[in-house]
Amino acid sequence: MSGTDSTTPEILLASPGWASQGGAHLWRPLRDQGPIPPGLAASAPATRAGQWTLIEHDGEDLVLTTDRPRSHHLLFTRLEGRWVVSDDSRLLRERLPAGAWRRDRGAAESFLHLGFTPGTSTLISGVHATPAASTTLLRADGSWESRAWEDYRFASSPISDGEEYAEAFAGAMDAAVSRLLDAVGERQLVLPLSGGLDSRLLAAWLTRLGAGRITAFTYGKAGARETAVSQQVAEAMGLPWFSVELDPAEIAGDWAGRGGARFRASTWGATSLPHPQDWYALERMRREGLVDDDAVFLPGHTIVGNMHDESLLDGSPARARVLSTIASHHAVLQGRPRAYRRLEGLRAAVLGAARELGVGADLAPRDAQRLIEWFNLRERQAKYINNSMKGYEAFGYDWALPMLDRELWDVWLRGSEGLTATRQWYAGFTMRTYAEVTGQETALFAPAATRLPALPKRALLAGLRATRGDRALSRYRSVRTMLDHPMAFEAFSEPIPRREQVARMVLGTSTLGLWTRLFLDGGWAPGLVPAN
Repeated sequence: MSGTDSTTPEILLASPGWASQGGAHLWRPLRDQGPIPPGLAASAPATRAGQWTLIEHDGEDLVLTTDRPRSHHLLFTRLEGRWVVSDDSRLLRERLPAGAWRRDRGAAESFLHLGFTPGTSTLISGVHATPAASTTLLRADGSWESRAWEDYRFASSPISDGEEYAEAFAGAMDAAVSRLLDAVGERQLVLPLSGGLDSRLLAAWLTRLGAGRITAFTYGKAGARETAVSQQVAEAMGLPWFSVELDPAEIAGDWAGRGGARFRASTWGATSLPHPQDWYALERMRREGLVDDDAVFLPGHTIVGNMHDESLLDGSPARARVLSTIASHHAVLQGRPRAYRRLEGLRAAVLGAARELGVGADLAPRDAQRLIEWFNLRERQAKYINNSMKGYEAFGYDWALPMLDRELWDVWLRGSEGLTATRQWYAGFTMRTYAEVTGQETALFAPAATRLPALPKRALLAGLRATRGDRALSRYRSVRTMLDHPMAFEAFSEPIPRREQVARMVLGTSTLGLWTRLFLDGGWAPGLVPAN
């Protein structure tokens, strides 16, 4: 869609999920939901259910509103006196004049350490992106601003009783999942089922509410323990289940081919590292017809678990300490924990989050929790975890995130610090729900531990700690896992010689750090991000 005069914004939309009416365009991940609901534009964003993105044009200014998970972000830039807005980096690149597609060096440096670009920045100079839970105003005079419409505030009188909170949480699950089932009708629901908490809770709730056509799946190397746990959970719930076996050599070959190139080009969004974890399994599903063509995928991504460094909640930590912890927690992909000090974009995003929440110099524990969770939700989860939904779209599937819908968001903020600062209450709630639905209990997936007799093990660990060898042992185990990962992650690092991988990992580089370097250097995605 485009304007008719030299100043009317150009709106370039590629996703089939858009519905248009007058000057408004509404995107939803479940297609064929009909026209834009009456009164939607006038409603407060916090009251809107499901996942969505809204574009409104009043004849002069353009208003771009994103939902809390940042389900479908938009890119925008100023060109020849008009705004150009798109949901696809390829369309935007085609529209820009030759030479205008240039790397943003500051954003690229942040991306190298984070896996995403902070704030409204992108990897392309002069191109910006809409953040989560925000309204972005593009004015006709060329100025613009983006403001969060969510203040992420815990209830002033929170629920501290675990049973009372369980009742409220169950009500939120009922509302969000019931609405989803009404929307999908008879379509097949496909559940990525790991051995952890989130997908297990979602599977249990779908079963509890009598969802019709559910298929569960997982993937991994032959013999991966997570695969066995996933199968146990599916069988306990009576769900059809299948597994996609991963062969690193085959994955690496396919990733280097045309299919991998198409996937990367359609899923990076100019802001995020493409999320390769599901790619091979989805490619097999589509090629072999393992699920329906119009299947709806339901990942268990949730608002729960965005807190880290809960020790900060003891006392009243200084805001500077919390901000430093947030930055150092996220900017570690290259094994340089102090790299965040020179990442101006990250610093600005962290300070921006603090301003949005209105926290002062000395934080009460709940304010520290708000700031840590808010930054994680708006940045890493929205831009890397939730952006993985583009992988389903790349293969023509629809998806939904019921555990990130408004009711779950609202009930989470009603819980006390004791119930929400860790995943302990949530784990108990999930396992109790699972036992009620299946009549049995089963283990959660956890990496296998190295087994040593108790006394020699204690002596060994004491000696390692005394010589700081515990860090070396931890790094050794980490490197071994990264080089031979149950999910075959090493297949995506193959362009880097194995010796070089080991050398970088020993110095602290993570698997994601290898991937961000490959992406920026063109080893993953030649031509997507220009060299200058």
